[in-house]
Amino acid sequence: MEKSDLPLFQIKEDQLKEYKEEITSYLKQVSWVPAQQQKSSEIDLTFLMNSGKALDINAEDQLSILKSAVRISDDRTLLSNGTIATLNAVRKGYCIGRHLAKLYGESSGLDLLQQKNNAGTLHQSELPEFHDKSQTQSAVLLYAAASYVLFILQDYKADETASIEIQFSGVPELNLSRPSKAIQCSLYYYGAYLDRSGVINTELHLLKITQLYFNQIVENIRFRKESFKYLDIFENNHYKLEKSSFVVKGFENTLQVNTKGITFNPTRMEDIVANKEAKHLFKRYAERLMCYDMEARKNPLNELGGLPSITMADGKPGTGKSMLIAATATLLKERCDHLGYNFLFWPLPENIVSTYQGGTAERAMEWFGPMQDTNKIVFAPIDDAENNLEERTRQGVSAGVREFIGVFLRNTEGAYAVNHGNRMISLFTNIPDQIDKAVLSRIQMRISMNGATSNHDFIDQDYLWWQKYEKIDDDFVKAVSPKGYDYMDAQRAASSLSEFKLDEYKFENDQVKSIFHEVTKLHDIKSQDFFGTFYATILKQYPFFSSRDLRNIQKAVDARVIDFDLPEIWWDKPDDFFFKPYEVKLNMLKELMKSNMGQVTFNDLRLYEALNYIENAIRINETGIEREIKEQAKRIYIQQRASKLAAEGKIHD
Repeated sequence: MEKSDLPLFQIKEDQLKEYKEEITSYLKQVSWVPAQQQKSSEIDLTFLMNSGKALDINAEDQLSILKSAVRISDDRTLLSNGTIATLNAVRKGYCIGRHLAKLYGESSGLDLLQQKNNAGTLHQSELPEFHDKSQTQSAVLLYAAASYVLFILQDYKADETASIEIQFSGVPELNLSRPSKAIQCSLYYYGAYLDRSGVINTELHLLKITQLYFNQIVENIRFRKESFKYLDIFENNHYKLEKSSFVVKGFENTLQVNTKGITFNPTRMEDIVANKEAKHLFKRYAERLMCYDMEARKNPLNELGGLPSITMADGKPGTGKSMLIAATATLLKERCDHLGYNFLFWPLPENIVSTYQGGTAERAMEWFGPMQDTNKIVFAPIDDAENNLEERTRQGVSAGVREFIGVFLRNTEGAYAVNHGNRMISLFTNIPDQIDKAVLSRIQMRISMNGATSNHDFIDQDYLWWQKYEKIDDDFVKAVSPKGYDYMDAQRAASSLSEFKLDEYKFENDQVKSIFHEVTKLHDIKSQDFFGTFYATILKQYPFFSSRDLRNIQKAVDARVIDFDLPEIWWDKPDDFFFKPYEVKLNMLKELMKSNMGQVTFNDLRLYEALNYIENAIRINETGIEREIKEQAKRIYIQQRASKLAAEGKIHD
């Protein structure tokens, strides 16, 4: 079973209330008997000094985390905000741990063994299972508790705590014999750091030591994972805290789920002039991401095959690519806010390429990490993609770029590149031919952005500019309106497939046009023989064409088949679709898909996307050669002009 198919159980706030009093009592006062083996531990235990007197090993000791918090706050009446935030995170973390430990006990059969043990009827042969399950239950408790503490505090005053340095000697002891012992032991040593290390004197110190301590607990549990038995009961279920993005997925790292996205300037699709098809497709794909089912952790449109995970828009500078990024992010943010989903705008950072060997790969993995978060809708654009995904065979390509491409390929179509249908990676570039060929082959939707081309486009672009003055004063601009044209009419969003006239394809490449007409003489355009012969002939003429390109064509057709508007009533009343069970949503989308085609036939779609994809691929492949020819011609022209000026004696200092 894939991780994405595992059941997701909600942790409700009401369920945590029953543990609140117990955990609070431990914060007020916790007792523990440090183990004898700590004498030989490599961990520095000098912080266990109490009033100048060494703590006796094997003697019970008591301390109060709450009293330490009062001392740190330096206020006997009110605790400081940072102290309150820390204590609340610790208390709630242990409540969550207690709850998951209880669920483990019920589902694993440990509760029955415990009842037998209490009644004195536990058979000798059942003792190993009883102890093993008790140990695993305690590990589950501590791991969930520590993970939540880190989840809540990782961004709290992060800039201030980053500069704090505290000598941390590690966690001296983790007792996993049973849950109550695990709580007492872990909170005791945490409290000992606060009370006896002598260096925790401010709320920033408290935040820092709390993060160090509970991170060490997480790492210790993960390191010992292989020693825990009867673990499937825990790992075969996922647990999500309601009204939060905190999720426990076995002993996996859960810190990525609190990643904060990058801010962006809100932009509307209507603010972008021309590029009608690009705006239409990105609007479609943004809305398709919203069909993702947060409970099932998959997207029904992935099952229908029409949701590309990687897209690309290319065009010369100034044609609207950056605006399209912002407009897509704005649309997704608004839709997510409307439905109560978490949205992550996650552009590739500019400093992804490191000068240190292995540094780029590490940064790239950090970038891909949050995209595996199944509790968010993720839009991850890569602007100026040719800078970081440059063709590896080009002279002078850095080792860092090669590292990034390697990570990119493994995480987009590798063995562990799971696509849940909640993310879209989009490349934007001025020079598509410089993108690495292996990367290009993974792009499932490509669109060219030419910017304003018609007189109406330029009229509308001008109108968007000067209308701000007209809003101030109607008589300021006094522009004469164009005859027979209403401003922005050419920018009207497309609503259906038929508007793009898929049955009237206009060839841009003469060679493709010639191959197309030659094959139509041999086979009926609606036959499978036509497509087989056409693709084989294209391959002979253009060796870069491969079966991966055919899969991308098929993906593009799938996307066209589901190119329909979601009914407005679904947005107005999300319960009518978005919050229905996965299978219900899937069937509703299938019905829309069937009615979507209208007069457009499947063969029309198939042919259009085949021709469009192939011509785009050829254009990108040959653009580099054409650009080099033009650059060489420019150099020759400059040389000729220079020679002429020199011959005429018109060169002066």
